[in-house]
Amino acid sequence: MKRLLLLAILGCGSLYSAEREIGIPVFGTQSYCEYLPGELPLVISTPHGGKLKPDELATRRYGVLSEDSNTQDLARRISAEVKKATGKQMTLVISHLHRSKLDPNREIKEAAQGDKMAEKIWGEYHTFIDEALGAAVARYGRAFFIDLHGQSHPDVRVELGYQHPAEDYQKPAAEINSPGFIKSGSLAYLLELNPGLDYTELLHGPESLGALLEARSFPATPSPRMPVPSQPYFRGGYTTFRHVPENPKVAGLQIEANRVRLRDTPEGRQRFAEALVSALQVYLPRFFKMGLNGEAVKP
Repeated sequence: MKRLLLLAILGCGSLYSAEREIGIPVFGTQSYCEYLPGELPLVISTPHGGKLKPDELATRRYGVLSEDSNTQDLARRISAEVKKATGKQMTLVISHLHRSKLDPNREIKEAAQGDKMAEKIWGEYHTFIDEALGAAVARYGRAFFIDLHGQSHPDVRVELGYQHPAEDYQKPAAEINSPGFIKSGSLAYLLELNPGLDYTELLHGPESLGALLEARSFPATPSPRMPVPSQPYFRGGYTTFRHVPENPKVAGLQIEANRVRLRDTPEGRQRFAEALVSALQVYLPRFFKMGLNGEAVKP
């Protein structure tokens, strides 16, 4: 497959490259991270599914060091289902490094732990995401971002992280629907697109992403069945926090796919890819006011 090698200069994260071709992967230093340019408003990143453990990078000394197994394959299956549904390529950003060498979902100090090359790759990875979201906003006026992870919590369910701790979902609806609470999450832009909509409807209402996944046989939280996630629960990490709240035209979330009955078999991953894409075909026109195919929803 044709590859375009990125040149990284002027330190961490400063990238200069030729014009992107849709569907032609772009690689950073030593091909340790990958950017697959797409033509849709949907962008998915996978920071923890890499397997490479090059000796030229120091092994991280602290933090979580295990991989989120099969999340890269899951992301590519989602991309394939999107293409099947729309005929168009969505955007992927992938770290190929094992988490013991780099954790892109942490701030740079913990992510690279002083290794200069790891810091450079961390910068390339986040610059790819910046570029991907910027390209989507330039083309469509908005972007929807998913940071894809895996977890093995005892309660087998998909966790949808909107930046709110589990205990915050117990607060009164009036507080959850307040401007300050909404601003602290990763779906604030959807409220701009839907004046008068209660935030609780986005988080765990009957048309929420959790509800749509549960209707497709994947238990999820928050959802109408479980509006308050049980602990442990991943609220959404550095990547979502960095790339969504401060971008006024981007909405998104962190998805934590359970290992059991989802990531542990090819069949489970394929079923979830189909279910998520089917759910997004309902969710995006309703709340994002744009179809998965990039067509604006008429008022």
